[in-house]
Amino acid sequence: MKPLIGVPTDPFRSAYENMGLTEMDHDMLGYFWLLERLTEKICYSVRRAGGAPVMLSASDDASETDELAARCDGFVFAGGDDIDPSFYGESNRGSTAPNEERDRFELALLKAVLKAGKPVLGICRGCQLINVALGGDLHQNLPDLKPEWKLHKCPDVTEGYVHDVDVLMPEYFPSLSGRVMRVNSMHHQVVNHLAPDLEIIAQTRDGLVEGVAMPSSYVVGVQWHPECLSAADPLQAEIFSRLVTVARN
Repeated sequence: MKPLIGVPTDPFRSAYENMGLTEMDHDMLGYFWLLERLTEKICYSVRRAGGAPVMLSASDDASETDELAARCDGFVFAGGDDIDPSFYGESNRGSTAPNEERDRFELALLKAVLKAGKPVLGICRGCQLINVALGGDLHQNLPDLKPEWKLHKCPDVTEGYVHDVDVLMPEYFPSLSGRVMRVNSMHHQVVNHLAPDLEIIAQTRDGLVEGVAMPSSYVVGVQWHPECLSAADPLQAEIFSRLVTVARN
């Protein structure tokens, strides 16, 4: 039987459910379309790895959250909206349009999943979510720190690569030859202070965190988008197959 892999995501906000297409802001509509594409790529990657993806939408029902954590065998926390900085004790200093409904749901679900000991893969926002849920915080806007870091936010890079990362713990990428991996990049936020239970598994040459893991269980976060590369890149596909393998056992 294929393991069920829950994919918490929110490519459309409930506040817009009764709004007509012509009423939508053009930029927001484009953003929702990008999230929909990325979600489908995650589902494709999970299926190709042997899992059965199940998309999960935001809910404030605690009993529903606990049931989802119990029923699914593994989870992929997807990219998307900036996490509201209030969840890690800061004011807004460059975070863009946080979605508190999604934040509340995914933080509660992730904590329930961690308690249940289920395997987790966090992608982009999902990597940041893991760090925040475990007590870390984020750099809210990389170009404010160094102008050259604007390269990390390449709009809509669903194909191709942007920069290298140094892999510090190659056991999380067993097919990698050497210690350098080429990745894509679509973000302006990144892990700042690392949560106590996490270790850095990949970083840029100038020290930005690009991957984290919890050694005590299979909880892995990557800042890039392997779902956009997995169809043609076996190394990126392996990130999903490792999650599905752990979820199956």
